[in-house]
Amino acid sequence: MSLHIETGHPITNDVDILAAKGVRFVTDDGRTMFEVHIGQDGRSIEIRGVDVTKVKDLIYDSSLVACPNASNSLTIRTLLYDA
Repeated sequence: MSLHIETGHPITNDVDILAAKGVRFVTDDGRTMFEVHIGQDGRSIEIRGVDVTKVKDLIYDSSLVACPNASNSLTIRTLLYDA
C-alpha cells in the first residue's frame, strides 16, 4: 500500500481515506495559505506557501519557516508580510 491521506482517527472510529494526494489549507477569504502533498518518493510530504494571506488583522507572505519541536515534530509557519 502506498502513502495516503486520512481524516479522523481509529480511536474515535471515524477514519475516512481521501482519494486526493494533497490538501489545501484555506483562509476565510478563500486564499490558500498552505498546500501539502504526498512526495513522489512515497515517504515524504511537500509543503508550499501559496498566497499572501490575511489572518485577523495581520498579513502573511507565502514564505515558510520550519521550527523544530522535537526529533519527530515540526511547526511550519508563514512569515509576516514585509512591504
